[in-house]
Amino acid sequence: MKQDTELVIGLMSGTSLDGIDAVLAEFPAEKTAKNSENSTKIPKSPVPLSFLTHPLEKSLTQRLQALNLKPEISLQELASLQLELGLAFSGAAQALMMRTQTSPADITVLGSHGQTIFHAPQLHGHLGMSLQIGHPAIIAKRSGLPVAADFRVDDMALGGQGAPLAPAFHKILFAPQIAEHKAIAVVNIGGISNLSLLTNNRTLGFDLGPGNGLMDEVCQRYFACDYDKHGDIAAQGKVDKTLLNQLKQHLFFQQTPPKSTGKETFNYQWLQSFELPSDPKDLLSTLNQLTADLIIEAIQQTPAKQLILCGGGALNSTLVQRIQQGLQSLAIPVQSSQAFGIDPMAIEALLIAWLAHQRHHQRPTDLTQITGSGKPTVLGSLTLP
Repeated sequence: MKQDTELVIGLMSGTSLDGIDAVLAEFPAEKTAKNSENSTKIPKSPVPLSFLTHPLEKSLTQRLQALNLKPEISLQELASLQLELGLAFSGAAQALMMRTQTSPADITVLGSHGQTIFHAPQLHGHLGMSLQIGHPAIIAKRSGLPVAADFRVDDMALGGQGAPLAPAFHKILFAPQIAEHKAIAVVNIGGISNLSLLTNNRTLGFDLGPGNGLMDEVCQRYFACDYDKHGDIAAQGKVDKTLLNQLKQHLFFQQTPPKSTGKETFNYQWLQSFELPSDPKDLLSTLNQLTADLIIEAIQQTPAKQLILCGGGALNSTLVQRIQQGLQSLAIPVQSSQAFGIDPMAIEALLIAWLAHQRHHQRPTDLTQITGSGKPTVLGSLTLP
């Protein structure tokens, strides 16, 4: 490790349940900007040094997938999942340290997002609540690292949606592209898609709706695979325009930001309320087009001059081609974050590393224009090893 830098681990498991993403990030020394009245730190983007995806046990994945369809759980099962996921997250951290030949003494802090099993931006008209499990105490004690976790609840306690958290980080990560184009959009396509609209003066963001999540469920149900690699199966099907239009009538798509959602809203059970195509390939193609259209229609309403894609959806060639075609008339270049040297699969874990770094240094994160939070605040709890 270089002098005046810090190493941070970020762990992320999204709604797609395709494993725990783990990144080792190096945070450079920060420059100090001074004026006559005060001095502030200018944050610099972390550098990802190593990335891996640590598999989840199949039986654990199946139990979590069941919660997407029916978010009800016994206290015994909740406690069991807290323990098992805590062990899985600590296993991911240990695998990463082994790969990079680092020890707990080398790492400043570990950030864990946990596994979301329930997200409700509002409960009975009052403050919302979001529940991520994989207990940080288990991770801290097993890995030997201080663990920053539970980032969403601090935001929700101040009236925010608790999601998305990424736009504030995207502003730092893609600062050179903002400087070049003045206004850019970053869309993370995980289980749910979310948008960051970034300019020199403003940082906005909100969830768009289904990303890979619905497509993954269809793949697992009909095609005996976890996901549609490169979108090859969707490319073989036809878009059911009637179904596509019906899906777009969901009230979430009519809401104005700030807004967030999750698999408790958009899941296969929701799809079953519609008349589905007899050919599952047509269903998959239609869901692929739904994800593309939600992104296209959102970008069309922004001043963005460039679109950067990250998350698993950035590797879905069919999806990317449809987005590019939909934005062709606006001459907006659509590129994967890989074009800028950043693995699209690593960005969410890198976000969690950044949030952990923020928490370790007790720096507030400003989500007021993103989630609707009442004020900038320090996000997350800190658990010692």
